[in-house]
Amino acid sequence: MTEQEIIDYAIQRGADLAGFASVDWWNREEHAPEEYRPRAIWPQTRSVIVLGMGMPLPIVETTPSVQHRDLYNACNRSLDDIAFDLARWLGRKGHAAVPIGRDGYANIHVLLKNPRAAFSHNLAAYYAGLGYIGINNTVLTRKLGPRVRFVSILTDAVLSGTGPMNEPLCIRCGACSSFCPADALPITREELRDPAVPVAEYDRTACTLWARELTRRGCYPCGICIKVCPVGDDRKIFGREKAIGHYRKELETPIVNAPDPLHRSWMHIRRHGSSLFDETAGPQDRFGDILRRIRKKSEEEKK
Repeated sequence: MTEQEIIDYAIQRGADLAGFASVDWWNREEHAPEEYRPRAIWPQTRSVIVLGMGMPLPIVETTPSVQHRDLYNACNRSLDDIAFDLARWLGRKGHAAVPIGRDGYANIHVLLKNPRAAFSHNLAAYYAGLGYIGINNTVLTRKLGPRVRFVSILTDAVLSGTGPMNEPLCIRCGACSSFCPADALPITREELRDPAVPVAEYDRTACTLWARELTRRGCYPCGICIKVCPVGDDRKIFGREKAIGHYRKELETPIVNAPDPLHRSWMHIRRHGSSLFDETAGPQDRFGDILRRIRKKSEEEKK
């Protein structure tokens, strides 16, 4: 069994990205506490196989929406299925393997009490060389930017990987921070210019409270920092290479009869399948106003 055979198996079953990371990386860089490392979770682990699946940008751009929620869930289910099948396939090849579920928490209330997963798929993807960790604390990839989900398989097979990506894909534009509705990624202009500050400080509580309010309205997750990131070849495919200004105008767009065709289509999708726009919303309410109202509710619960 070769590394290429594993990659071919995963790609044929629907993965967009596949890579490998030796457990040595977790001990070498020590980004994760010991109890969150592969061998602490399964002592026989020698390598971690990481699979990625992209989420189409046009649906991500509708967030918060039920369409985005359904895409997120479908992507997670597909990744879990591929990981499960790959672990069984490795077993038939004589190698023990354990798939680690994609999200790993029961509900948003549990996440509020303990806002951390048992294992970081993002860190595994970074060690496998699939992407670079941007200032929004997510993994940016060349093909898909941060619009990609990851899943991991722990195995006793010794697999050679490329190691972490050296190319800093994040251009440190600060869009993820400035667009975050929960203000969960605070970073100053000086820090953006300082390479010694690798990521923005992540306010997990603010992000999770915001997510809980979106969950109540039926349109979790948020993913706005994923949406606005300019990195990724997927933007060329959909003709969205320079969309930051368009996203800024979206915040001033009325939720009914938006003048811009794309904004109008996003509002149409958001008005169906969830209660993002409650009964108090008027036709001239702007999208940014709605986001601010939701944030106010989440902030009140934080106090």
